Amino acid sequence: MDTKSKNYRYSVWFKLLAVIICVSGMITLAYGLLQAPYFEEAIQNKEFRESMASKNIFQQVYYHISVLAFNYKSEENIKAGSALNEAEIADKKSYLGSQKETELQQAESSYYESVNTYQGYLNDRQFTIDSDGNVSDGSDIISGLKNDDILEKIKQLKEKKDNSIKEINEKYDKLLGDVEKDAINQQLADYKAQLGNLKNYHGIYYTVVQAGKNTLTNVAAGSAENYYSTLPISVKLTQSNWGSFFGNYSYSPYFIPSDTTVYFGMSQERYQTEVSSFEKNVARGLAGVKTSSLGLLLVLISLSYLVYSSGRRPGTDGVQLITVDMVYLDIALAISIPAIALCITPMAQFVPYFYRDNLRYNISLIYVIFSVIIAIGTLIGILFTTMFVKRLKRREVIRHTLIYRILRWFFRWLNKLAAGIKRNISGVFGKSPLAMRLILIFGGYSFIILFFTLILFASGGDMGALFGLAGIVGVNVVAVYFLLKNFKTFINIKDGTERIRAGELTYNIPEQGIPELRTLAGSINQIADGLKHAVGSQVKAERMKAELITNVSHDLKTPLTSIITYVDLLKNEGLESENAHKYLGIIDSKSQRLKSLTEDLFEAAKATSGNIAINLERLNVASLVSQGLGELSDKIEASGLTFKTGFPAENAYVMADGKLLWRVMENLLSNVFKYALPGSRVYIDVNQVSDRINIVMKNISAYELNVTEDELMERFKRGDASRHSEGSGLGLSIAKSLTELQGGNFKISIDGDLFKAILELPSCTE
Repeated sequence: MDTKSKNYRYSVWFKLLAVIICVSGMITLAYGLLQAPYFEEAIQNKEFRESMASKNIFQQVYYHISVLAFNYKSEENIKAGSALNEAEIADKKSYLGSQKETELQQAESSYYESVNTYQGYLNDRQFTIDSDGNVSDGSDIISGLKNDDILEKIKQLKEKKDNSIKEINEKYDKLLGDVEKDAINQQLADYKAQLGNLKNYHGIYYTVVQAGKNTLTNVAAGSAENYYSTLPISVKLTQSNWGSFFGNYSYSPYFIPSDTTVYFGMSQERYQTEVSSFEKNVARGLAGVKTSSLGLLLVLISLSYLVYSSGRRPGTDGVQLITVDMVYLDIALAISIPAIALCITPMAQFVPYFYRDNLRYNISLIYVIFSVIIAIGTLIGILFTTMFVKRLKRREVIRHTLIYRILRWFFRWLNKLAAGIKRNISGVFGKSPLAMRLILIFGGYSFIILFFTLILFASGGDMGALFGLAGIVGVNVVAVYFLLKNFKTFINIKDGTERIRAGELTYNIPEQGIPELRTLAGSINQIADGLKHAVGSQVKAERMKAELITNVSHDLKTPLTSIITYVDLLKNEGLESENAHKYLGIIDSKSQRLKSLTEDLFEAAKATSGNIAINLERLNVASLVSQGLGELSDKIEASGLTFKTGFPAENAYVMADGKLLWRVMENLLSNVFKYALPGSRVYIDVNQVSDRINIVMKNISAYELNVTEDELMERFKRGDASRHSEGSGLGLSIAKSLTELQGGNFKISIDGDLFKAILELPSCTE
């Protein structure tokens, strides 16, 4: 039932439906957000009188009124210059003054640059140019030299400069004199523009009362208080409530004076129009909120399902990948972001068209284009999301990026380079020949002796000579001590070698002295350890050989003795005896026992020699174990044992021979049926450790396991020391050999009565 449910949940049709719902939800969300400008009206849930829409209308009107009533006041006030801003006038004059100085300097510079081209001529005649630009010989201004072309050209340049300066002064004198006049004209133009703007507010009434007089109004004279109270909506502003009405934001920097009251109101017709428009906007805003909320809900539900089912397929375990998942995640992200941005950009161009009443484009066509763009962007986002989630489930987000691959290659190359440098350096300094080391030591000794000798003979005083002599004696003392110490180490190695040769294999030579002597002592110690191990292995092999012969003889002799005994009984009693049928059954059973022993011996011999054809293939270990247990279900039920299996979340594959691997598992299960404690549990776990697949089988032994793991792996060795069980003692040995033929490892572990067999095989990912 669970498998059917899983297949149903991971159905490709379900996934396709989720994608369609996600795209539809995103389009719905986008269409709802088109009404975002009206969300505020819908969320406020207020009447038009209290809404921001009404305040916005009055704020716009107030801006124009504040400029007219509080700044300009009237045309006469503007013409009199009372509305001028002295600071602005001063800034304007300062700016014009700066412009004037700049142009004067340019005129002067242009003149002197032109005159400088004739500087050589003037220097030859000892002429100079004074601060006013006149050419002089030091006493009088040169004049009447019309025949000299150079001086005539300089004179013309000076006249041009003087005319330019005069024009500049005249121009800016006029501009400076007209600053206030131009400002007044500009204010008059703005005053009329503000009045024109107020006239465009149809159905909006306003009155400004200053010191009890109506200074600005578009209604008939009379009591403003009474008039505005009759309007469907009106506002009375004073300095005390101005800030609370407009809040922290307003259209004007001009506050209401303390003696001023401003009235606003709407005509019945304008009021009805604004209320109708407001209610329409509220309805659009509510529809937009509901639509966008529904779209968001659909997106979240469908996207959650896609994330949950991403990489899952009916009938398979683990996270499955498709071709597009081979693209690195960072590359996919770099492609997805610009693609989605290209989808968003034209959408931003379409949005303004949805708020125009006089839309001259085909609205249906715009909706279709809008939907297609959103669908494309959503599909790109879903594709990247599923790619990311699959790698996240497989714990490969970082590893499946191009940046990670590049960095990993770089650091591997760096480690390889460092290892090569280290190897070369160690080859020079750690493995240098003894002769080279002695040369280096003797060279250092000679250099130090030469140094102190030069001090001894080159010094001019007794202290220098004494220092040189002391240095020579000290160096030689250290050298003799070094030689004696290493000679003693050599004697220790020689004596230790004699002791080991005499058979004292437990003796270890102290590893001292120079590196070569330490290496020599260590090598001799390793030889002694090897000899000790070889002797121990030989003794153990002889003992095992004797036990093997004893066990084989016992296992073959027992059924053979029974067969001979019951054959003699048949001879004596005859085939007509009432016990003949029982005797024949025992003879048949013992014959089958002999046959089984012979076949096990033959299979053990072939497995050990490797004379077995191996057909490696990609196998699912969990499926193999489950199928095998299913085939042995009758035997399991009859044994009274409870089998517990544990498999990894993802499929575990190995390269192995299916028949041989099952033969290994069959031998292990046969041991369980023979030696497991009745009524106990048997655990079979499959797990992946690095690049290896481990199959671990654990059970409680019915017999006391008073042997070691190595002994139990020997041939004809059984778990029951009395050898009363039906086993041959070859099962574990055969399992070990068959496992090693497939490139794996087989080992067992004993902890009290807990027996654990561990089968290790290389994993196969492809």
